[in-house]
Amino acid sequence: MPEMKQSKFFLLADTLINNVPMALAVSAMCQGIAILQGQVPQWNWGIYGINALVAYLIACVIGLAIQPPKRAFKLAAKHGAPGSKEFGTWMGIHINTWYTTILVICMTLLNTEVLPPVKAPFIGVIMGILVNYIPVWVLCFVISLLLMKPIEKLAHKLVGDEDVIPSGEGSQE
Repeated sequence: MPEMKQSKFFLLADTLINNVPMALAVSAMCQGIAILQGQVPQWNWGIYGINALVAYLIACVIGLAIQPPKRAFKLAAKHGAPGSKEFGTWMGIHINTWYTTILVICMTLLNTEVLPPVKAPFIGVIMGILVNYIPVWVLCFVISLLLMKPIEKLAHKLVGDEDVIPSGEGSQE
C-alpha cells in the first residue's frame, strides 16, 4: 500500500496558505446563514473577523496535528491510483469531512455560546451544527477543487521541494 511522503516545511506552508480562503469563505457563509435565519440582524464585520481568525487557527491545528491528507491517502489509494480522478475525489471527500466536522462543531459553539448576541440552549447548538454542516461541507469541497492544486504548487515553490511522491511509486502525484 503506498504512503504519502511530504516534507514538514511543505505541510506547514500548504496548511498555512490553504486555510486562508477556507476560513474566509466558511465564516462568510455561516454569518450569511445566521442572517437568513433571523438569528442575527445584519452583517457584522467584527464578528466576521473573529470567526475568520478562529476558523483559520482551528483549521491550521487540524492540518498540522491531525493531518487529514495523510490519513486519507490509504483510503483513497483503495479506490484509485494516486493521481487518478477517483483517488483525488476520495482524498477530497475524506479531508473535507475531517475539516468540516471539527470546524462546524467548534464554530457553532463559538457563535452560540461565546460571541454576542446569541446564547443558545443546547438544542440550538445541535441545530446550528446540523443546519451548517452540509452547506459548509459543499462550500469547502468546491473551494478545494478550485484551489488545492494551485496552492500545493505555490507551497512547493515556497519550500523548494518537489511534488508529493507516494513511497513505493515511481511517478509523481
